[in-house]
Amino acid sequence: MGRQGKHILPAVIIAITLGIGVMIGTLLSHGVRAARPSPAAPDAAPLPAPSPAQLSSSFAQIADTLEPSVVNINTESTVHISSRRPHAPDNSPFNDFFDRFFGGENSPFGRDIPRQSLGSGVILDKNGYILTNYHVVMQSGEDKPVDRINVYLHGDDVTKYKAKVIGTDKWTDLAVIKIESVKPLVAAQLGDSEAMRVGDWVLAIGSPFGLDSTVTAGIISAKGRDIESGHQGPFQRLIQTEAAIKPRN
Repeated sequence: MGRQGKHILPAVIIAITLGIGVMIGTLLSHGVRAARPSPAAPDAAPLPAPSPAQLSSSFAQIADTLEPSVVNINTESTVHISSRRPHAPDNSPFNDFFDRFFGGENSPFGRDIPRQSLGSGVILDKNGYILTNYHVVMQSGEDKPVDRINVYLHGDDVTKYKAKVIGTDKWTDLAVIKIESVKPLVAAQLGDSEAMRVGDWVLAIGSPFGLDSTVTAGIISAKGRDIESGHQGPFQRLIQTEAAIKPRN
């Protein structure tokens, strides 16, 4: 081996040694990091997800329990519609004539029109108290109840129960009505809304479009929502859900 080879060989040996040392150090460092527990490990245990069969069974059990407490509400009112009088100047001497024959509540040209509405309610008490919506049992644009409130219990679309308004709260769109029934009523058990959490499952049961005993599912999307609703005032601390809630549900 020449003089030049003698100088190169030590350098190659040193380079190989350094390379092996770096590799060993890297492996040891990786092993130490892998063995070191993560700071969040104690609280990061994965939540056991229920199987689809378990979830479906839970929904079915809740529906079976609560459906007998949900009622269908049908309301009726008679609204008088007066005919419009022909246009005339405000100071016209014919205004009294037009008001008598073409306008006003006593106009022979006016007509009575029946108005119906559908809704849902939930039985609060076995004595017949039912929680429903203000707009279901009150006449639109007027602070007075509708003429007739008919209630149909779950599984019985033949027997019609007459209901009367017990109390209302226009700003929260809630009302309490009462029926008299000789058959035992199944009251729903109310829960604590403060205990609900974002992400909890929620079911909506009602009669959208008159289709009674309709059940939809969703989750709690948010809590404590404040919504400005124009002239009706603000709605505060609402629970937001994505469960499908259709008209009259």
